Amino acid sequence: MKKSKFFIAGLVVVAAVGYLIVSGFKSNSVYYLKVNELVSQNETLSKGLRVSGDVENGSVEKDVVNQHLKFVMTDDTGAKMNVVYNGIIPDAFNEDVQVIVEGEYSKDTNTFNARTLLAKCPSKYEAEVAEGEKS
Repeated sequence: MKKSKFFIAGLVVVAAVGYLIVSGFKSNSVYYLKVNELVSQNETLSKGLRVSGDVENGSVEKDVVNQHLKFVMTDDTGAKMNVVYNGIIPDAFNEDVQVIVEGEYSKDTNTFNARTLLAKCPSKYEAEVAEGEKS
């Protein structure tokens, strides 16, 4: 009788820990897509989204004082979407740079409301290879 109580208590603990692990993964998971993959989606994605692409030249509207940013994001297939971001603008952000945005997408207006904006560091930070050297 005593052993069965411990066994049942152990099963309850294991089930609770398993539930917490599974629910933690579900709440923190995000879709990672390119612009064309998101724009061509027929279904509405209810989970968080992370989208990578390039900032289109000439599309940036930046208000540094109010920390407001609008731009058009594109990818190598030519797909485009508008991005709106409110927050601290990264120093590496510029036109024609690769970015990753995280937030929600409105298919009706083709607008992505970004909570997070990450800009890829320019290649000037990469080591240069001298002529004659092999990498």
